[in-house]
Amino acid sequence: MKLAKNLALAAVAAGFALPAAAQTVGIATNPQGSLYYRVGAAVAKLMNEKLEIKARVQPFSGSSTYIPLIGSHEVQMGLVNVSDSVKARKGEGAFEGRPQSNLRALNVMFALPFAFLVPEDSPIKKLEDVKGKRIPTAFTSQTTINDLQEAILANGGMKPSDVKGYPVPNVFKGVDVLGEDKVEAAATAVGIAAIQKANIKMRSRGGVRFIPINTDADALARMSAVVPSRPMTLNPAPHLTGIKESTATMAFLAFLTANDKMPDETAYNIVKMLHGSKPELVKITKALNSFDPKGMTFKFDAEYHPGAIKFYKEIGQWPPK
Repeated sequence: MKLAKNLALAAVAAGFALPAAAQTVGIATNPQGSLYYRVGAAVAKLMNEKLEIKARVQPFSGSSTYIPLIGSHEVQMGLVNVSDSVKARKGEGAFEGRPQSNLRALNVMFALPFAFLVPEDSPIKKLEDVKGKRIPTAFTSQTTINDLQEAILANGGMKPSDVKGYPVPNVFKGVDVLGEDKVEAAATAVGIAAIQKANIKMRSRGGVRFIPINTDADALARMSAVVPSRPMTLNPAPHLTGIKESTATMAFLAFLTANDKMPDETAYNIVKMLHGSKPELVKITKALNSFDPKGMTFKFDAEYHPGAIKFYKEIGQWPPK
């Protein structure tokens, strides 16, 4: 038994793919119950069923905790948003002085639409109207939101100094204070439960609505210079409170990310399996409605896994756009 274990470890160290049944892969996510956890659980389920890879979700307190573990090969893969991925690679922000050069992107897993929310009767009709208004700021327990908000402000030709701040710990509280009339607009992810509560609180004002981002090339370039992103247009739906008409939002991307020790064959098989599995993924969690088999790559400052690149070349998604 000990000899077999040593041979298996040697095979991994040499970069050889083990038989599928012998592989065990951990998928790092945010805490149980979170969006990342639900997505990670869906991926693990299909890896077990379709690839016969023993995959399991490993929840952590946050990505700043588990990204270094992926980079140091203690965890095989995880869900990493585009902003954290860039900062980790460069050794910036929470990763100051600890560049994570071993990370390898596998695929875009989902997109989280993000935009400014206002009361229905607000005079704010376009993004530029947010200038000079009071909005939630600081986001002390969700610092990535500062980057997203700055990116959307840049889309409208503004800087953080062009608005008045109201410090909040997180995006949920930011939407809450909008419902309490303490701010005039709040940047938030579309679809969170706090929006429904704010919509009810502001019933006398017609509820809430989202402000579209600008989709001209210059505006998108300004936005992506802050946070690599792409536009995502949403249409009204029962679960999208505040989307009153076709509305362009900023798509904040989350990637399935591995490291340089994952065998090429394993990476290839994972992305190929996911490419053909959207119906099954959505059946497991509606959070993966935004998973796009035709958009599994995205051009940003990251190194993709060579096994994934091989598959993307086969289906015409390489190089990323």
